[in-house]
Amino acid sequence: MKSLDKETMKINEKIKELGLQALRVSVFNAPEEQRVEYQTRIEFDEANKKYQVYSLADRASIIGKIKEFSDFESAQDDFLKKLKLTVEYNKLRVSRNEPPEYPCPLWDNDREEWTKKL
Repeated sequence: MKSLDKETMKINEKIKELGLQALRVSVFNAPEEQRVEYQTRIEFDEANKKYQVYSLADRASIIGKIKEFSDFESAQDDFLKKLKLTVEYNKLRVSRNEPPEYPCPLWDNDREEWTKKL
């Protein structure tokens, strides 16, 4: 079984560096473990020796398709891109006075600023 300690540490450091710790993420947990709604996940499929990146929707169902990568760097880049897009998407929803996917300080502050303008 592949040890993912270094990769896990590297991704967690990047998440912290980018200020994205408040997002719902799962880093190298088993596919059925710790699933929550609107979560972005990166996993390693031991059988296929591929990294997998995907997002969950309501009721923890998969949004779109599972992307597979042979190398860690490409998987990490896609995972971090998805996290950034999650922030931008929810900020846009809040700016349109639509509910975000879930409460999070990364976009709830925008809601507070927006409602002060009313």
